Amino acid sequence: MSEDVVRKSATELAADVAGKRLSATEVTRAFLERITRLNSAVNAVCTVNPRALEDAAECDRRLRAGERPRPLEGVPFVVKDVIQTAALRTTFGSTIHEHLVPGEDAVSVARLRAAGAVLLGKTNTPEFAHDVNTTNKIFGTTRNPWNLRTTAGGSSGGTGAALAADLAPIGLGTDLGGSIRIPAAFCGISGIRPVPGRVPVYPTDFGWDTLVAHVHGPMARSVADLGLMLAVLAGPDDRDPSSLPAPAHDYATAAAGGRSVAGRRVAYTRDLNGLVPVDREVARLTREAAGAFEGLGCVVEEDCFDVADVREIIAGTRGFGMVARYADRLETFRDQMTPQLINQVTDALRLDVRAVTRAERLRTAYWQRVRAFLERYDYILTPTVGVPAFHIDRPLPSEVGGATVERFYDVFLTTYAFSVTGLPVASVPCGFTAAGLPVGLQIVGRRLREDLVLEAAAAYALACPQHLARPPRIDPDAAREIRDAVVTTGFDISAR
Repeated sequence: MSEDVVRKSATELAADVAGKRLSATEVTRAFLERITRLNSAVNAVCTVNPRALEDAAECDRRLRAGERPRPLEGVPFVVKDVIQTAALRTTFGSTIHEHLVPGEDAVSVARLRAAGAVLLGKTNTPEFAHDVNTTNKIFGTTRNPWNLRTTAGGSSGGTGAALAADLAPIGLGTDLGGSIRIPAAFCGISGIRPVPGRVPVYPTDFGWDTLVAHVHGPMARSVADLGLMLAVLAGPDDRDPSSLPAPAHDYATAAAGGRSVAGRRVAYTRDLNGLVPVDREVARLTREAAGAFEGLGCVVEEDCFDVADVREIIAGTRGFGMVARYADRLETFRDQMTPQLINQVTDALRLDVRAVTRAERLRTAYWQRVRAFLERYDYILTPTVGVPAFHIDRPLPSEVGGATVERFYDVFLTTYAFSVTGLPVASVPCGFTAAGLPVGLQIVGRRLREDLVLEAAAAYALACPQHLARPPRIDPDAAREIRDAVVTTGFDISAR
């Protein structure tokens, strides 16, 4: 029975608990048992909530007392370990905070709990969420459930791997340059980067997250669950002065499927005008996904806008944030920090104010080009990442798609190129490589319209259910033979 339970979506589980076909306690126990059995292989959940069963029992008590079911009643969820959880250790993947136990929940966590969701535990992250691989000095390396020798991505790789391994049905991630979308693509799940301010971020050191915002957002095994989560998460909170007014759109209905996207105009770009190295299988699968939108009645064209400044924009805007958040920590705690983070902060400190302001000026002009492009199109489709998940115990590949690459991390520019615009962006599964690794399709929508992105994602998911048909097979014994070391240097922010 537990295997049937853990394969259910959050939407199904909430309905089963509300209808008393399953108790919240039964559901939570099933996922906790699976964590006990399989987490040693993927290393996705780093801290289990010891009160999870008590929280689930409280859901059951409410329903027995005749109280109205809440939207996520009894649905287990996991939280990336850079998002604060009251009375449950939150390390930020750093030995600096190895024993930190916050006194309050982040707004995103509090809202999921208030909607009836049951916190299972925290998921692994690179130090302070700044790498495309998920590894740190406290908990080690998270592995991809589809192939334990490959990366789960980052920085929300723990959440991505946990959902792919059926250790939880839904989870919270954060996204600066792609940290929700990259693990979603590598792990074969769905994720959305909401527009900055849609989901309030508190506590935080920066109430006004200057330049590119680090947002909280939903990750799930189905598009419908993304909408259900975002409906709960969205809305203003005065503790976040950048938070947006209450949304005018119904995210849960938009993500449920059934709405036609016929007649909408779609631009497909394989590599952002040659900016992004793309694996041949990734190119084929994402082009087939664009073809599926044609089958849904959309008008699809291969087109792109001018992306010539993207590297310089990223270097300046990301560098500003790295200095703001970590320069002081580097001076005080350098011996405790990972080489990946040290590399990134050191690079950022080489920037001067003029480079940062130039990057912001370029970003403004870039935004106007993207805005004008989206006056002609409703959506932009790209590969989420230019490659499938790569091996964690080998040097980074020097070749992508048959061509030598000088900067392998350019494969991630498809995500960051849209983070700097603040547009809503989702990643959904679009097939598997010959080696059995998932590939993600990125769907970019117009400003403030997460509902339309969810509509498109839901329509595509319904048209191509084969991409979600099977879970990965995980052999806990095989993990014992894999080295825990990971070859990674941190995200390269330089503009060279």
